[in-house]
Amino acid sequence: MRILITGGTGFIGKELQSHLEALGHQTRVLSRRNGWDISTGYLVEDAFENIDAIVHLAGAGIADKRWSEARKRELIHSRVASTALLAKALKTRKHQVRTLVSASAIGYYGADSGEVLCKEDTPAGHDFLSTCTLAWEQAVDEVPVYRVVKLRIGLVLGAHGGIFPVLARPIRWFAGVILGRGTQGQSWIHIQDLVKMFACVLTDESARGVYNAVAPEPVTHAEMTKQIAAVYHRPVWWPKVPAWALRLVLGEMAALVTGGNFVSSEKIQKELHFSFTYTRLKDALTQILHV
Repeated sequence: MRILITGGTGFIGKELQSHLEALGHQTRVLSRRNGWDISTGYLVEDAFENIDAIVHLAGAGIADKRWSEARKRELIHSRVASTALLAKALKTRKHQVRTLVSASAIGYYGADSGEVLCKEDTPAGHDFLSTCTLAWEQAVDEVPVYRVVKLRIGLVLGAHGGIFPVLARPIRWFAGVILGRGTQGQSWIHIQDLVKMFACVLTDESARGVYNAVAPEPVTHAEMTKQIAAVYHRPVWWPKVPAWALRLVLGEMAALVTGGNFVSSEKIQKELHFSFTYTRLKDALTQILHV
């Protein structure tokens, strides 16, 4: 296939491009430097030339800055406007694009869904994360191509990006602690399984709609912290850092660490027979540590 990747200069995009090309696909990256400008609505004229499928990853980083009201508007706009720009161009230009695979996020279920095991038909939450993700997915549904797939991505674990370096840094420096109550769900996925999943839904014509992009065995935040500490042979200190203290420092964005979700990957395993390389957190962490 000939695949266009938007937002392909980030961690996931680079790993995905390498994986797809290793499988024999041709890829092209669309970024602010070489093809589009969301603020002006510009999209290079030949963006879809000889393209069969689009992987849409574009969107401002959810944890890059504190969530002021302006920042929250920017987070939604970067996702919705970039998707709308693609939709408009696909409606008005000649092309042969049949498939759009868009990133989404398990934030759809809310920052904290408690002990509920979230499946693809679980209703959206009622906070900023769910509002942002729902608006993003609704924009994706307006893209006029034959087949649309949305992957609700969990915490991505990899040696060179994703959430792992963030979680591991304080632990490596002997400052590992449990954040919040510790029982909040952490639905994770190894970067190798995530790029495999993108490749799977790109090439399997039966893939449509929403799939949770998470490993089969979510853990609690306390368990994830302890397992990362174990692979580094480091302690985890007590007491836990209370949620109110994190909110003082991070504001509303504290929900990213004080909340969590237990999310099911059953649908993609049953419908598309997807097989994970890393089903246990311990195995994923061991591989990352030895990269």
